[in-house]
Amino acid sequence: MITIRVGYQQYIMDNAKAVKLAELLEGTEIYEAKYHPAVDGNDSFNTYHVYPSEDNFTLELVPSSKYQIAKLAGKPSKD
Repeated sequence: MITIRVGYQQYIMDNAKAVKLAELLEGTEIYEAKYHPAVDGNDSFNTYHVYPSEDNFTLELVPSSKYQIAKLAGKPSKD
């Protein structure tokens, strides 16, 4: 199994799917909206930006035993 981190979230999937996803993400562009608050009586506004991605994802191999243990543990409690 391989984890792939996109932003702050990690996903886990089999190796073949992770490779496909990494290939799809490779060469993508970032789309970002930037909020500009109201200043000196002017209205607030957004600007929109598109720029090359700088590898905003990472891959990590997860051993089968670690995957099985984590799957048994399930979703963590909120405390």
